[in-house]
Amino acid sequence: MTPRPSSPTVGIVGLGYVGMAAAAAFAHYGVRVVGFDLDAGRIQALRKGTTPILEEGLAALLRSAFASRRLLLSDSLADLAQRCEVIFLCVQTPATSDGAIDLSYLAQAALDLGRALHSVGKWRLVVVKSTVVPGTAEGLVSDVLKNSGPLRPGRDFAVASNPEFLAEGTLVKDALHPARIVIGVSEAKSSRLLRALYRRFPAPVRVLPVAAAELVKYASNAMLALRVSYANEMARLARKAGVDIDPVLTAVGEDPRIGPHFLRAGPGFGGSCFSKDVRALASWARDHGVETPVLTATLDGNELQALHVVELTEEALGGLSGRRVALLGLSFKPGTSDVRDSRAYPIMEALLRDGADVVLHDPHAADAFRHGLSPSATREIGQRLSFAPSLKAALRGADGAIVQADWPEYRRLPPHAWRTLRGRVVIDTRRTLARDRLRAAGVRCVALGVGER
Repeated sequence: MTPRPSSPTVGIVGLGYVGMAAAAAFAHYGVRVVGFDLDAGRIQALRKGTTPILEEGLAALLRSAFASRRLLLSDSLADLAQRCEVIFLCVQTPATSDGAIDLSYLAQAALDLGRALHSVGKWRLVVVKSTVVPGTAEGLVSDVLKNSGPLRPGRDFAVASNPEFLAEGTLVKDALHPARIVIGVSEAKSSRLLRALYRRFPAPVRVLPVAAAELVKYASNAMLALRVSYANEMARLARKAGVDIDPVLTAVGEDPRIGPHFLRAGPGFGGSCFSKDVRALASWARDHGVETPVLTATLDGNELQALHVVELTEEALGGLSGRRVALLGLSFKPGTSDVRDSRAYPIMEALLRDGADVVLHDPHAADAFRHGLSPSATREIGQRLSFAPSLKAALRGADGAIVQADWPEYRRLPPHAWRTLRGRVVIDTRRTLARDRLRAAGVRCVALGVGER
């Protein structure tokens, strides 16, 4: 696919999860892309054809982009600024200790870019793709660019917003076939450029004011998180009622006013977005004098669900003190090695606090999970906390097991293999195990959200 002559060249600053997806998708649809990252090791790894992210199809998509020469990597931000008319900032915006958004990485990226743009002498469109609270692009980013050069808004640069809506585990599909593309602009030239970039993407483009586009990302994630917390609350009620939550929520989702998406009970939401974004939005609201009880309840419900998993385990085993529990699946969901805000962390902490010994297993995320352990949990390694080298080793001698992330390896395990559990009890937080077959094999399967009569 040859780029059209009118397509602007795109610069991607920050080649993490969002930046790699954007770069690969633009290149796939014929746009020239130049990528840059401060991490020289990441640049070298990408040049060798490897990625630090476990995402099906991503490596192949990147290899195709490099082979076509539509995606190039630069070791210099100044070089990128010289070559690219539209520059996307895709750096991380983590949470501070109190839940507010940390914009320091974005501010530094804007400062470095502003210094690079000073010697370019041409107008550039700077697009914030990082998740940011409303007012960031036209406030912080614009001010930093203006003061770094100095550069003049309008004549030397413009700012825009283009939030991403990627789900981990389906990154390639979401990047190539988004449900919608949201761009936030304040003048016609920026709108024309971004529309030109996205004209080949099979998705509607919605143009909003800059701050409105920034708010869309938070509003979307908060709504999805709310639905998860609601589904989990209904699951706790279903168990008390002695019924199965899945047909209940299926019937709820068939109401056209509601829909089925994200109405599935589990151990709670995790990952890089939901918790961080809901907390950041709530913090921003407090700073602006707005009360957000729905956002607070969404987060509280998520924490309760992790404790509910531990309560199910305690009931099934007749106590936790002195018990050995295998915690299976450490990523926040299968299909990704991302452990950020994984519900395995609070489940593990509660098990240890209640006196259990915990053995951990994950087919892809064990190393990442180890790096994310709290200091208190790290001190327990070799004592009451251990990592199993295999699923077989994790189950052997454990009183019970909790399936937190339902990797295929767990679903495919024959029922008789679960009999190596000393207590022969499995807590299925995702309801994907064959409960009838396990029961026939003499293994008790306690499914979250399923009543036991």
